[in-house]
This record gives sequence, structure tokens and C-alpha cells, in this order.
Amino acid sequence: MTTREIIDKIMPSFTEWFEKIGHKDTEKFREEDNAKRDRLEILFNEVKLPYDRPERMTARDIVDQTSLFQKIVREKGDKLCALRVVPNNPKLPKFRQRGLTLNEYLNGWFKELKIDPNNYKIEVVPHPIKNDYSITFIVNDHGIFGEIITGGHWQLTQGLLEDELITFSSNFSDIKISKKNKEIEAYLKEMIKYLLIQQAKQEILNKKTQAEFTKTGHLKGYFEYSIWSPTEKYFIDYNRVIPDMIKTTIPLINSHSGQLTGMCGSPGKAVGNVKIVFEPNKSDFETGDILVCTMTMIDYAPLMQKAVAIITEQGSLLSHAAIISRELGKPCIIGVKDATKLLTNGDLIEIDATEGVIKKIDV
Repeated sequence: MTTREIIDKIMPSFTEWFEKIGHKDTEKFREEDNAKRDRLEILFNEVKLPYDRPERMTARDIVDQTSLFQKIVREKGDKLCALRVVPNNPKLPKFRQRGLTLNEYLNGWFKELKIDPNNYKIEVVPHPIKNDYSITFIVNDHGIFGEIITGGHWQLTQGLLEDELITFSSNFSDIKISKKNKEIEAYLKEMIKYLLIQQAKQEILNKKTQAEFTKTGHLKGYFEYSIWSPTEKYFIDYNRVIPDMIKTTIPLINSHSGQLTGMCGSPGKAVGNVKIVFEPNKSDFETGDILVCTMTMIDYAPLMQKAVAIITEQGSLLSHAAIISRELGKPCIIGVKDATKLLTNGDLIEIDATEGVIKKIDV
């Protein structure tokens, strides 16, 4: 599957994942996601937090070709962007695309949307030709922890990794990185500094966005940070809800070695029979099986609900699928190299996801 196909077909938001599993907080997540750039705009205005600031208009501006629409097209029409079509009413669906020019969207994809233009606002979000680094991380009372790759953010959020995954953690002063890299360390220090907010501004941000802060004064939340070049570094997401789902720091690297080991995507222990799945819509998966796959895309959600545990060859700790596994309360080990080859359908295994260890049981 090409990158374009991945972007088009299997890049669901948290809201879409939550809808798929029938999560009780789906609407809460929808509202949080729809308004993320409104919160980032407040941070930009109050504390100069850099973010991928969009051009804004309404769908009605496009339909009526207003002067604002014409100005944006003149300035941005031939530039790569992400187009977000965000409802004024959170119960309506959100639409988004990325990786094309604004003119390409307007002449194709946007025309195909069946929306009432009076109910939607438009965000034309800058889109890089390439990412030097992509970072996802959590800030909570325990510290800061996250993941870095040299590819795009979609790889981190979806857990489809082509390059080495680098992990990091910080106690708000020192930074530990799984792979020594002075350039990355400098970027991380700069990134974390943006989130250290003065007391007076904390009160303003709490009033305007219900922002919360650590005892050290750092803004709490789930963040995505994108480094397009040494001079183009932007926050691209700020979510206040996700940290509540991750109460403590997750072990970033397990201390065990061996073929059947990985990282803890969701803690817990389980025993069950292996079911290797490559095509979830064609699988005869049984309740209580242990799901083994390359990576859990949204089509795997029904199987994840049936599974007693989940093992994936790829993945990242803050990928959508890993977080959903925690919400389902299913033990999950990610990053188990060649799991679909080293395990066989019907194998009885025991997994300790907290330690990241898998053991075959002789019968």
C-alpha cells in the first residue's frame, strides 16, 4: 500500500477509533479534536507557542467565492496543505485530507462532500514536503515521555514505522533519549521550554482553555510536534483528554532480550491461543484468542474487542491503536519483531505485557 493510500484509507482520528469500539467518551473526544487549533491559537496569542497556523474561512466563503476565499486561493492555491472541514455542530462529521494543493482539493475532493456550507468552517493547514522529525509526547505529573521518528506523524499515530523509533523521557530537567543524538536533544529542550508557562499566563490559559499545569509549571497534555526544517518547528496537536487515560509513565524500553519480546502497549497478563490475522474482515477470530498481526488498523477494532490480548510487530506507545488497547483493558505488546513468523496459529502462549515478554506453553 502506498503512502497516499495509507493517508486516504487508514488514518482514522481518535474519534473514529472511539466510534468503532462504542466508547462512552466519543463525543468528548470529537469536541476536543475539532477545537484543537482553537486552543493552539490561544496559546499562540498568549505565550507565542508556534503551531501550524491555518488560514481560516467558512465553507460558505468557498461556495460564494468571497473576497477572503479569493485572497487565500491567490496566496495558498498552489501550495501543499491539509484541508480540515470542521463542523460548527460537533455531532456532524468532520472531513480532512492532506498532501495535495488547495486548488486540487477545491477542484476535486471538496466538490464531492455533501455538506451544508452554513454548518462548516474550513482550515487550510500548512503541510511540509518532508518532516525532519516527528514527535508525539505526554506531559503529566510524572514527567514527560514520548517518541520520535524521522518520518511523518501519520507513522507515529498509526504505528506504521519505516524508520527507527527513538524514545525519550524527562523529569522536567534532565532528558533521557534511547539513542544519543545532540540535534534531537536540542530540539527537545527547545520544545519543552515552550511548555513552561509563567504563573500569570497559567491563570489566563486555565480560564480560556481549562488548561492544567504540573507543579513545575509545564502545560499538561498530549502533544504532537513537527520539525520540518531547523527553522520550521511547530506544535500540531494539543489534547487535554488523552493524559487522563495514561495515569503513569509507561516503560519506554523493556529490559528483556530474546526473540519474543517487545514494548508494553497496554499492561496486563493473559493466556490464550495465537490467531495470526492479516485480513481482519476475512478472519474467523474467536473470542479469547490472542490477536497477532503486523499492526492494528481500525478494521481490527472488532477483533481487538474479542481478543484476550494483542501482539503486534510494529507500533508505538502513543499510537492510536496502543491507546485504544489500554481503553479496552487488553494486554498489548508492540514491536515484537517477526511475531507473525515466530508464532503459529493455535500456539498456546502466555504474555506479560507489563514486562513485554511472550512465552510459549508446551501442551
